Amino acid sequence: MSQQHPRGGADGHSAVGAAAVQERLERRTRQIMETPRPAADPGAAEREKAVVHECRYLMRLLSTRRRSAGEMRERLARREVPAAVAHEAMARIDRAGLIDDAAFARDWVQQRRELRALGDAALRRELEQRQVADVHIDAALGTDRSEEEDRCRELVRSRISERDREQLRTERDGGHRRRLSRRLDALLTRKGYPGDLAVQVISGELRAAAQQRGR
Repeated sequence: MSQQHPRGGADGHSAVGAAAVQERLERRTRQIMETPRPAADPGAAEREKAVVHECRYLMRLLSTRRRSAGEMRERLARREVPAAVAHEAMARIDRAGLIDDAAFARDWVQQRRELRALGDAALRRELEQRQVADVHIDAALGTDRSEEEDRCRELVRSRISERDREQLRTERDGGHRRRLSRRLDALLTRKGYPGDLAVQVISGELRAAAQQRGR
């Protein structure tokens, strides 16, 4: 006579275990759903909204050209952005890899030399106004004085016209030379070239122009 397994054997125990697990899940779900949630902090939400707004503003600035960190901080200050919001917006822009004052200084020097023929002193002033650290300025400008002298000579030669050369060759009283020298000296001063370099270059280039034969 075959032995009958009592109801509630292995299969019965599995069913009971699954039911218990299901009950516990339902009970935990009810606890979670019924537990009151803390109300959202309206101040934090407004602050986050303000930070995102300023990040978007900074991104628009960067879309036109590279900016130094100092420039961006100054723009936020002009907009009277609260310090905490400005700090967080700058931090996010930095974490995104969009702040690089070393690269900014290199680009600035290259472009201003090409477009404005500025000397190193003028370039340094401009970068300092944009709150770039000295270490980045020094690296961007370099230390080779001969290169600055070459740029200075090229600028002076470009401002001595053929008419100037003719007058320098033919004049006897030196009046035109003095007037041209003063004009070139004023130009180099505005462009930020050192005074001693300006005197040296102007003297040499005017002397060469006076000795040059007409074309």
